[in-house]
Amino acid sequence: MAAPTTSVTRDLTSDATGHRYLFTELSLPAGSTTPFRRHDDDLRTHIVIGGSVAVESVGADGAVTATVHRAFTGWHAPPGSVYRLANRGEEQALVIEAGTRAGSLREGDTHTALLSTGAPAPACRDADGYTVDKPWGHEVWYTANLDDPPYAVKQIHMVAGHQSSLQSHRFKAETNYVVEGEAKVLNGLRAPEDLSAIIDVAGIPVTLHGPRTGWSSPPNVLHRVIAQRTYTSIEVSTSELDDVIRWQDDTGRGHGRVEGEHRGSR
Repeated sequence: MAAPTTSVTRDLTSDATGHRYLFTELSLPAGSTTPFRRHDDDLRTHIVIGGSVAVESVGADGAVTATVHRAFTGWHAPPGSVYRLANRGEEQALVIEAGTRAGSLREGDTHTALLSTGAPAPACRDADGYTVDKPWGHEVWYTANLDDPPYAVKQIHMVAGHQSSLQSHRFKAETNYVVEGEAKVLNGLRAPEDLSAIIDVAGIPVTLHGPRTGWSSPPNVLHRVIAQRTYTSIEVSTSELDDVIRWQDDTGRGHGRVEGEHRGSR
């Protein structure tokens, strides 16, 4: 018999204007199992950030297959998929869920109650491990194996003493959630229209973020992250990954995508 559902969901986009993507933290106590779930209109991506979680996914043949994921791995749940999360370990597990917000979520105690007649439910699939080298560390692009996804999910790992470029985005909105370490964040001053403008960095609001805290950066807002201690975060954003204006950069990188960072990334 499945353990009772005692999971807790926390919205991580409470400071983001417009809620253009879903970004939540799901806490699963030891021995807990969620109901089976189905979202017909939404694509979702889940990344485990603490403990281990088994995703029990219904395949095309109607059989349930369990795949165990540990920290910084996860899976995609395409629209119409039927699945549930189970923590079979002895400690609390934490999962990040990202995705679209187009439709409603249906839940049931059994997977058969959520299966529709006709076409079989699409199975869940593993998230990608596409790794991008950075002067300050690396990123893992979990959604790189999706075709034209409407959102992006990244792991960002920055080594202590390093910092990102001072940057902004014309269209991209993003939210970051720190998993481990500590980040000093400059964020909140509107970017100038003149790309040759000199930025007064001292005028940008500063906050400190440790584990299970985060921040959002809407379009056209200046931001920079400095690793006070080596930190790892999960970032969920809109899909414009090459939309980067670098106002300052320690290694002289220009605007947009830096192709050299993607060589040998698989």
